[in-house]
Amino acid sequence: MDTVKLKIKHRPFCFSVKGHVKMLRLVFALVAAVCCLADGALIYRKLLFNPSGPYQKKPVHEKKVL
Repeated sequence: MDTVKLKIKHRPFCFSVKGHVKMLRLVFALVAAVCCLADGALIYRKLLFNPSGPYQKKPVHEKKVL
């Protein structure tokens, strides 16, 4: 009897279409995570140095006259 050899076509993960899509998702997820961390750090810094809220200038005509 002849033995049948199955030729397995194996392609590396990164060369398949599904691999490209998964790697793009990973990259976008990492970029989104970095943006979220940076946004949180900036908001924390803003609230730390200015806890009362944004500074609002009053017009000149609303100044108290002594």
